[in-house]
Amino acid sequence: MARYFRKRAFDTSPEKHVCTSTENALIKLTQRFHGVSRLGEVLYLQGPYISLEQLNAAVARLQRRHPALRSRLRAHPTNRDCFMFEEDEKLQLPIEELPRKREERNHFWLQEWPRREKDPINIGDPMAKLWLLQDPNDKDDPNGFREVVLMCEHCISDGQSMSNAAHELLQILSDNTGHACEQPLPWGISMEAAIRNSLSVVNRILTLSRFFFSTIHTLIANRLPVARVPFAEVDFDINEMDHYCHTEIIHGVLSKEMTAKLLVKCRQNGVTVTSAVTSAILAITATLIQVRDGRDATMIFTLSADTRRRCMPPVPNHDLAYHASGIVPFSLPVSAAPKTPEDLWQLAHTYSRHTNACVNAGQILACGLFTAKVYEMSLSPIRAAYIPTFGTSSWGVLPFVEQYGPWQLIGATPFFNLLRAPFPFTIVQTVNGVLTMMFGIACPLIPASTLMTIRNRCMDTLQQMIDN
Repeated sequence: MARYFRKRAFDTSPEKHVCTSTENALIKLTQRFHGVSRLGEVLYLQGPYISLEQLNAAVARLQRRHPALRSRLRAHPTNRDCFMFEEDEKLQLPIEELPRKREERNHFWLQEWPRREKDPINIGDPMAKLWLLQDPNDKDDPNGFREVVLMCEHCISDGQSMSNAAHELLQILSDNTGHACEQPLPWGISMEAAIRNSLSVVNRILTLSRFFFSTIHTLIANRLPVARVPFAEVDFDINEMDHYCHTEIIHGVLSKEMTAKLLVKCRQNGVTVTSAVTSAILAITATLIQVRDGRDATMIFTLSADTRRRCMPPVPNHDLAYHASGIVPFSLPVSAAPKTPEDLWQLAHTYSRHTNACVNAGQILACGLFTAKVYEMSLSPIRAAYIPTFGTSSWGVLPFVEQYGPWQLIGATPFFNLLRAPFPFTIVQTVNGVLTMMFGIACPLIPASTLMTIRNRCMDTLQQMIDN
C-alpha cells in the first residue's frame, strides 16, 4: 500500500519517459491480448482531395508538438518489468492510405478495423498510427468525402487527449501559415503524479478508505447474482476470447436538433446527458437478461471517469497521456428497470445522484491511485464474479469545430479494442452539438444481433424520453 502514498520521480531525461505503473500495465495488456484497449477516432470530412504528402506533413508537425507521438516503445535497461518511451526526432508515424469506393464511406473502416485491430505493439514501435480513406476517383472533386482515422495506444492517451490531438491535426492540415499548434509541449504529468500532487498523504488515506468502504458496502448490499447479457454458444473458453473474437462496433447518432432537445430535457430534469443515456441502456439491458425460475438479478454498470479536471491544478486536455479512472459501479435489480418515460427520467435522477455522491467522496482520484493494480489483475484469467453487466465511458463535449479550412467535419466516431471485454461497452461523446454513441462487443462471444438490438432500442428509448 505504501506505493499509493509515495511521490516518485519517473523521468530520467527530457528525451526518455519511464512508464508509470498504469502505463506499464496497459502495455502488457495490449501485448498479451492482441491490442486490447487501443482506441481511436474516425474523422469524416467533406472537401478537396487529401494527398498522402499533405497528411504526412501535418502529422510531422503534430509530432513536433507532442513528445509521445515522436517516441518509440523501449524496454527499460535495468528493470525487466518496466517500459520506456524514447523520443526519436526522425520517427514518422505510419500512415496507411486505404482506397475505398464513395458509397463505402460509412462502413469501410468498420470492415478494416476487425482485420487489423490485433496488430501487436513491439519494442521499437511508435505509439500511434493513422489511416487515410477516400475514393481515388474523387481526386478532382472539391466536395468529396474523406476519412482520417487516428488510433493511439491507451498507455499514452485517453478519450479527451486523443480527440484533442485529432482536432489539432485538422487545424494543422488546414493551416496555410505554418503557425497552427506550433508550440511544442513537454511530457505531460502522469495520472498518478497529478493525483498525488492534488492530495496530501492524509487525504489520500481518507479518500482510499472511503472508496474501499463504499465498494465493500455495495458488494454486501447486492446479494443477488450479477445479471449478464447472454453469451452465444461458442467452442472456445472465455479466457481465449482475444484469439477468437473481433470487436464489433456500431454507432448511434442523434441529429443536432434532437441532441438539442435531449439537452433541454436533461436540464429540465436536472440530469446530465450521460445519465439519460445510461438510464436508457439500463432499461434495454434488462429486457435482454435471462431470469431463471423467476429469480431476480442485479445489473452492474461501470463508468470510466476523467481525472484531469479533478486534479489541482487541472490537467489540460492537450497533454497526451492516460488520465482515466472510475467510480463505484452502479447497481440496479432487473425487476426495478424502468418501463415508462417517467420511470426512465426517475432512474436518470437516481444514477445522477449516485455519480455526484461518488465524485463528492473523491472516488475518481481514489480509484486512479490503484488503477494500475486493477489492470495488473486483468492479466490473470477472467473471473466470472468480476464481470459487470455493461461498461460505459463518457468523453464529454469534444473540441472539434465544423469547418477546417476547405474541409467540413461532418462527423466523428470513436472506437475501442474490446477483445478482453466479455460485456457490452458504450462510449458517449458530443461533437459540434451532435450526440454520438459507440456500442461495442467482442463478437461472436456476444452475438452481433444483440449489439444491433441494444443500439436500435437505445435510440428508440431516447426518442421516447425526448418526446414525453
